[in-house]
Order: sequence, then C-alpha cells, then structure tokens
Amino acid sequence: MELNGADEQAADVSSLAAGLFGSVNESLGAPMAPVWEAAFRGVPRHAFLPGTVWVGDDLLECDREAAPAEWLRHAYADTAVVTQVNDGATAAPGERWASCSASAPSIVFRMLDLLDVRAAHRVLEIGTGTGWNAALLAHRLGPGRVTTIEVDPELAAGAADRLAGAGLDARALQGDGARGVEAGAPYDRVIATCSVRAGPRRGSRRPGRAGLSSYRGSRRGSATGC
Repeated sequence: MELNGADEQAADVSSLAAGLFGSVNESLGAPMAPVWEAAFRGVPRHAFLPGTVWVGDDLLECDREAAPAEWLRHAYADTAVVTQVNDGATAAPGERWASCSASAPSIVFRMLDLLDVRAAHRVLEIGTGTGWNAALLAHRLGPGRVTTIEVDPELAAGAADRLAGAGLDARALQGDGARGVEAGAPYDRVIATCSVRAGPRRGSRRPGRAGLSSYRGSRRGSATGC
C-alpha cells in the first residue's frame, strides 16, 4: 500500500523524532525523565517552527514549502535553528544576523531539568521565541501554570497562535520581561531563554525560589530563543 503525502510526513516525523530523542539522551548523559519524555513526544518541535528558518554559519534560508524534507531535517536535528533575522527585517545574504533562534533540543531539556519544576509550580519564562519551551512546560505542569513573555510583538503573536493550536493552556504575553510580570505572580521558577543582563524586578518570584538564565549577550538585537 502506498502512503499518501500526509502519511509520509508522519512517518518521517516519527523517524526523525526518534533519532533526536536518542541524540538528546546521549547529550544529557542519562535517560530523559519520564515527565519530559512525555512532553517531548506530546509537543512536536516542528509544530513550533516558522515556515522559513536560517541555518549554518552563513544563515542560509530554508523554506518549508520549497524544501520540505530539508526543513524537517533541520527541525529534528539537535542543533539551534535561527527563526528570525534582523529583528524581522528583510536582509540579503551576508547582511543577516540572528535575532531569534530555536535552541538545540539538548540545551532545552538540560535547562528544563536544571529548573527542577515540581507539580503545582508556577513558572515564568522570559523570551518566548517560538513557544516550544513554554509548550513543554505547559505539558509538564498543566493548565494555567505557565506564563511566557516576549518583547518582539511578531514573535509573541506567532508563539501564542502555536500554543493555542497545540491546545496548551499557557499565558503568552507581549512585553519586557525585565520589568517583571504581575499576571500569575508570584512564581516558583523563572527561566530566561533570551539575552539578559539582569533578572525581573522583585515580586515576580517567590522568596527562596529558583531562577535560571541561558544567555548573556550583546548582539545588536535582543536575541530570544526556544
């Protein structure tokens, strides 16, 4: 029996996801915790990537419509994928710089493990990016437990749409996370997946509770990830 296009893509996704899962476990040095494995399998990475990504040191454009197989391979490689260049402005090859990226999955799950979230925790994520990190947290913690904020309006809107499309109840906001987020506060955990130099103001996090930051950078844009 021949597979139709949708079945072929599902088979490709399943095979690529299995390979990525193995790569992430190898990078972590231990099997992924069952709760995060369930999130990995329940929240497909490709569903949170835009139709155009940029790859390699030269930030070559890869379009899902023009090169679907190549795009899908990048979606399930254990590498970072740039999802926005030049803060959303059109840029010619050689003039591009990354302003948002989907972090390598092994980095994502290492950070989630270090965050040490527990059932009933409330989490604030600063730097929504594609929304995948917030989606994984929402899958782990359940409805109403995750708030994510993104400074870039276009990125924030795209992530909110993807979260809603995946049926995950995470509060997605547009704004500057460095100012703190009162909605949903206080938080048990704060995670920054963007370029940061200081954490949010007091009042966002419960006293004595953990915060985790992934990047400290000085790019021309305020780079966001995950």
